[in-house]
Amino acid sequence: MRRGDDSGAALILVLIVVTVLGLVLGALLTFTDTGLRATLALRDQAAAAYNADGAVQAAINNLRNSSYDAAVGQQCFGGSNTLALNNFYGADSAAVTCSPDPAKVLIQCPSLAHCNRPGSAILTLGRIAGEDGVNITQPNGSAFNVHGVVFSNSNINVVKGSLATNAAAYARGACTGAITSTPAAQCNYGNTANALGNDPGYAAATATVPVHQDLPACTAANSVVTFLPGYYDDAVGLSQMMAGNSLCKHSTWWFKPGTYYFDFHNGGTSPNPLLTAGSDIWTVNDGYLVAGSPVNSSGAALATPPVPATIPGSCDNPINHANAQGVQFIFGGDSQLAVKAGQAELCGTLTPDSPPVALYGMTSGAETTSAVTLKTTAVTPGDFTDATVTKLANIDGNMATWANNSNGNQTGTVTTSGYAPPAAVPAGSILRSAKLRVVHANSALSAMDNLTLKITPNGGTAYTVPIPITNPIDSSVHNDLIDISQGGTGVLAQQIYAGTFTGAQIQYSAAVKHKGNEQLDSMQLELSYVAPALRAENGCTTTGPYTGVGNSTTCAMVTTVNNAGGLFYVQGTTYAPGAVLDITLNNATEQVFRFGVIARSLWVKETGSFAYIGPVIEVPDDSPGFVLSVFLQAYICPKASTCTPSGTPVLTAKVAIVDADPTTPAPGRRQISVLSWSSRR
Repeated sequence: MRRGDDSGAALILVLIVVTVLGLVLGALLTFTDTGLRATLALRDQAAAAYNADGAVQAAINNLRNSSYDAAVGQQCFGGSNTLALNNFYGADSAAVTCSPDPAKVLIQCPSLAHCNRPGSAILTLGRIAGEDGVNITQPNGSAFNVHGVVFSNSNINVVKGSLATNAAAYARGACTGAITSTPAAQCNYGNTANALGNDPGYAAATATVPVHQDLPACTAANSVVTFLPGYYDDAVGLSQMMAGNSLCKHSTWWFKPGTYYFDFHNGGTSPNPLLTAGSDIWTVNDGYLVAGSPVNSSGAALATPPVPATIPGSCDNPINHANAQGVQFIFGGDSQLAVKAGQAELCGTLTPDSPPVALYGMTSGAETTSAVTLKTTAVTPGDFTDATVTKLANIDGNMATWANNSNGNQTGTVTTSGYAPPAAVPAGSILRSAKLRVVHANSALSAMDNLTLKITPNGGTAYTVPIPITNPIDSSVHNDLIDISQGGTGVLAQQIYAGTFTGAQIQYSAAVKHKGNEQLDSMQLELSYVAPALRAENGCTTTGPYTGVGNSTTCAMVTTVNNAGGLFYVQGTTYAPGAVLDITLNNATEQVFRFGVIARSLWVKETGSFAYIGPVIEVPDDSPGFVLSVFLQAYICPKASTCTPSGTPVLTAKVAIVDADPTTPAPGRRQISVLSWSSRR
């Protein structure tokens, strides 16, 4: 290159241009590679999201066609809570897990006429002069807390402390003491129309008396003593069993799910001579009364409750589970329940259109006396050789005859049988009268004659009663009515009570001292008995005004006494519109009355040792229209024949399962509402 020649500069420019182009091209190739990689990644992510969407849709369809209702021990997808979708899309597999929402909503109340909870947490219906509608005694400086409306059709008397509710409070009469409510308590409300003050008129769980049950065996302490649904009439027997000195003391008294009717006949208005005389108060003074489906502390179902049972939490609570199978304790007559040193928990059964009433006081019904006249259907003539059913069934003057032609002591007999009642006498019936009408004659009746009746109830032990001879020299026809009841405690009464009376055999025996004709027209058995009946509360339980424990003429249907260790919980609605509840609390650990209290009058006393500060009485809030909801989580396993859920789910959804009748889900007819749907980003 010569000095002054510029060809070398051109070469440098060319090299610069080539370098710049190379750098630009390299950058472009780098961006292209990055874009291709991003596209592939986004495509995989989109594919995973699409697969997750499809997997959750498959899970929803599975639930729609199932009867899953979150029952204790039930799995979302049949035998598992994971739905395996192997080779779900091409070479990819998926899995969807399901878990019930612990905050599932069960309470629906579109109107007070169609509601499965009461409209008020406390509703008292009594309007008896001198009787408080609501009477609260709370330690000074503390509050008796209620969740829901308080409505008294008479007055509210807060003797000590205060009454606090998160809702409204009404009293048709005056209010005394401190009341906190939203809005302010409306006292002297008068007769202003308000549906919350009306009796909802809940029907009992049964319209007929359940089968009569004997008390179960009580032989071993610290055992599970199982009661079956049915009718119980022996308060003294129940109290003796559940006392601290009984053979089965410290036991768990398990009342299996179902309907129980308690109408005690130890005293009161309709005593039964076969039962131990005493009061009609059933006292739980020891052990653990569990009424409903037993569960453990986690809510899982148990075959039987443990000993000791953990109260509260011993039975399946309907506020936590729509299909909880519980009990209804129905009280009739002057029957009462007193919880002292024992512990008791009652769990009700929730239905779509009625509250889970666990404790019920009868408002109507009465017992009636049945009277029957029973006749022979078979005859063994014996010495009355012409005796037939035709002659001895009816009182018609058509007599069977024994002709005694010998002097000295002679005995003639005739035996009749049959006497079956036209309809079976139900177990639990009380014999009120048993008489045998004997129409007979003797041509020379003497004071020395000995006339007797031998009665043998079918399957029972025979016993003999005399026929009094009131007119020794009277040869006319005698129509005698002989008492054969044995004081209402004999074999006949026992068979009537057991429901096993099917008839009897009766032998007429005439031991005479003279010649003559002994004649018999008829022997008829006249029985009267009281069959079990659903009886309205009566006696002291409905007498007012109630002024507290200790009044001999009035009493509360349910009382709890301030004894150490005593606990009483009702996981359901209490409905006793004609009776009083008088509850003393000293060591409760949660709500005592769930789903509200309806009574004639409510008395609650909290002692200084009562530590629970939440609502003692509550009614659940309304819920949305769905019954239960579940969480679904989808996992995708690319290029795998199976998929095990692990790591972070690709998609999470919350869905609600809607049933026309939550107690009987209809597979294929269920509706699913998506409440939330979120993908991993």
